[in-house]
Amino acid sequence: MDTDERTVQILTDSRIAIEPLKNRKNHTHQIEQIRKKVIELENHKWTTEFNWIKAHAGHQGNELADQLAKEAATSNDINECYSRVPKSTVKS
Repeated sequence: MDTDERTVQILTDSRIAIEPLKNRKNHTHQIEQIRKKVIELENHKWTTEFNWIKAHAGHQGNELADQLAKEAATSNDINECYSRVPKSTVKS
């Protein structure tokens, strides 16, 4: 095993978010941007995994994402919501 390999996991509670990435016929701008980023990461020895997780099942990152999304949806200042997330939380 190459010790330089790294893995990034993208977790979502939305199957609708993962399905377009699996469909090679989907060439929307956003999907193509994600694919380009994945290829760029692979060129730097990163492996990218997209996984579905059950919503509202106690996953810390998912619960935080839900909370921030709700706050952002009701806030006039979206930057205020996201500036309260410590970088250590994002990294974990």
